[in-house]
Amino acid sequence: MELRRLGRSGLEVSRLGLGTIPFGTVMDEKTCRRAVDIYHDRGGNLIDTSNLYGGGQRGGNTEMAGTAERTVGKVLKGRRDRFVIATKGFWLMEDEVRPGSVGLSRTYLAKNIEDSLRRLRTDHIDLYQCHNWDFYTPVEETMRVLDDFVRAGKIRYAGVSNWDGWHVVKANASAARMGLTPIISNQIWYNLADRAAEHSIIPACRDQRASIIGFGALAQGFLSGKYTAGGEKSPRAQKMSSRLDSAFFSWKNLASERNWRVLDVLRRIAEERGRSVPQVATRWLLDSGACDVVLIGASRLDQLEENLDVLNCRLSESEGRELSQASEPPRPYPISFYDLFCRRESEHYGGLR
Repeated sequence: MELRRLGRSGLEVSRLGLGTIPFGTVMDEKTCRRAVDIYHDRGGNLIDTSNLYGGGQRGGNTEMAGTAERTVGKVLKGRRDRFVIATKGFWLMEDEVRPGSVGLSRTYLAKNIEDSLRRLRTDHIDLYQCHNWDFYTPVEETMRVLDDFVRAGKIRYAGVSNWDGWHVVKANASAARMGLTPIISNQIWYNLADRAAEHSIIPACRDQRASIIGFGALAQGFLSGKYTAGGEKSPRAQKMSSRLDSAFFSWKNLASERNWRVLDVLRRIAEERGRSVPQVATRWLLDSGACDVVLIGASRLDQLEENLDVLNCRLSESEGRELSQASEPPRPYPISFYDLFCRRESEHYGGLR
């Protein structure tokens, strides 16, 4: 499997990362161990998890949050040095909401890192990611904590997840000003059904030489090939519709006319190639030039095998271009303004009318 260096670092990771949301819940320990074996045999080395995985619901957090990390710690015992462990912290980990029980403050972030080290049964975390932007803690405080743990050898590199482009720029500016560890990666929602990250997040991260780790390659299953236009009443569609209506992964936002066209193109290319729709969708991400790493996951071993077989899937230049054109998102302001007036190839470059 091809490797990439994350950001301005020497950390080499495989282009496919293994997501662990189902570890310890949907998948038992034995199955998880086998999944890691299969992934490693194909050349993978990046195991991505979070302190929240297993929980995330009020009433079950205290008991279940941390389940995935504990399972990862068990299945990597005796072979820790073969893998890059990436985990995250930010969210509420218990049922009771108390002051300082969420976010990236010094107190809570330090606690989260120490707790993750214990659950993962390791003395260091290769990539620690702030799971969300904290609107209430100064970013300088967060960056100082991350740097303290890097200097202590408890984390190797600092990354983020779900941060906007300006968040990464601000964090790295403060790190440079104070001589602290920079952000080397941003894990974001990015797929053929939603390419909004191309407007500011991806360009800003490229400017900061921070790698993009893409999650949601199949858009919560929307790009699996199981949905068709007019199928809103199917059980799968109903399940998606029951989620927050305004969320980025809601049926309302994904089931657009453009995305039905994307699915038509995906199905045709998949059939012509003798591949599955998910493989073609994931291959486009790997070839897009925007993602250094694409996270894959599975709740069954046969799903994992299929997802890993994307390594044997190839798209022609014309097929990649066709998918890019079909999924091209609307150009919002100020991107549309730049396109019209500010680029050398623009119709009105230089202010000419």
